[in-house]
Amino acid sequence: MTKYFSNDFTGKAPIICPYCHVYAQFDWKYAEKIKSKQYEYNLIVAKCTSCYLDSIWFHNRQSNEDILIFPSFPLKLTAPNPDMPDDIKQIYIEAAKVLRDSPRASAALSRLAIDKLTKEFSNKHSLDNRIGDLVSKGLPAKLQQAFDIVRIVGNNAVHPGEIDLTDNQEMAKSLLNLLNIITDNLITQPNQIDKFYNSLPEKQLKHIEKRDSKKN
Repeated sequence: MTKYFSNDFTGKAPIICPYCHVYAQFDWKYAEKIKSKQYEYNLIVAKCTSCYLDSIWFHNRQSNEDILIFPSFPLKLTAPNPDMPDDIKQIYIEAAKVLRDSPRASAALSRLAIDKLTKEFSNKHSLDNRIGDLVSKGLPAKLQQAFDIVRIVGNNAVHPGEIDLTDNQEMAKSLLNLLNIITDNLITQPNQIDKFYNSLPEKQLKHIEKRDSKKN
């Protein structure tokens, strides 16, 4: 029977949990030491303080590096933006789970995520046309570029072309980062502005409404 020893890894910074995908502290407990010719490791069981599930790690005592063994999940990956619609957030999480084993599948899922996200803002038939519709409504040029990056790279994942995603984890991971940037621009920032704007005194809001009505 494996014996677990007291926590020997206090003070670690929060990391993204491979199960619940939020930044959380972990309770780190090492089971036993493992020696090789060059390195010495600790086998660690880490419990997430958010979802309370256990993950298994190697701790390299020479480099002080923690290596996730189970479950398989890419580390240093940004959690999905909390303002991301729930159905799209689930696609994001699925894309994150398969990223390590299949960057192409992850990229294709990222494209599916922006396909669904654009439908929140445009009723055009195709993704390309919905992006064009958003541009005509004032979508910033850099955000349009972010959409097209995910669209084109995601398309190449399904229909291989000039972009080879077979082993390109970094590119697939970048698409997930772009999903968060897009969500921040289209949803988070407008929500924050609305919140601050609506907190203005009612008298000032009526003045603004009266001012703007004169323009029409």
